[in-house]
Amino acid sequence: MSKKEILHRRVDVEWLRDLRRKENDPKVRDRIMAVIMEAEGYERREIARLLGTSRTSVWRWVKRFDESGVEGLWDEKRSGRPSKLSESEKERLREDLKGSPKEFGYESEVWSTKMVLDHLREEYGVEYHPRYIQRFLRSLGFELKKPRPEHHKASEEEKEKYHQRVEEAKKGRP
Repeated sequence: MSKKEILHRRVDVEWLRDLRRKENDPKVRDRIMAVIMEAEGYERREIARLLGTSRTSVWRWVKRFDESGVEGLWDEKRSGRPSKLSESEKERLREDLKGSPKEFGYESEVWSTKMVLDHLREEYGVEYHPRYIQRFLRSLGFELKKPRPEHHKASEEEKEKYHQRVEEAKKGRP
């Protein structure tokens, strides 16, 4: 199929260039550039080479533009796997994690990812993979903080406090 058979829509190249400059998503910028180059008469093989993609992708982008206009260059929202926790449960968990782990029977003063996994299993009846839990916690607005080795200028009292916090974090639930 030749490019003349695909691109039926009138293309305002300058407007597309301006839109491309304002767009943050690099995928969409490439798609807009492909349509611009198509309208300017470049061959798809050349467009694909310059954009580092396949001719099939270029053809698909141009076809989406022709059928749906510029809106066709953005990806549609994908649903993905449903969350194991409802929004209200996530909010409740957020509140749980703002408090001390001692309130839930743990010995430690600070939450560890292992304790959060245990808490989710016992309080909410859900299990997550240990590698996923850090990403999940970030999505809830939390960040991982690792205990750092003591500074060489720290007093003996400060070093002792540090070692106590590390031991508490290691213990987790009794």
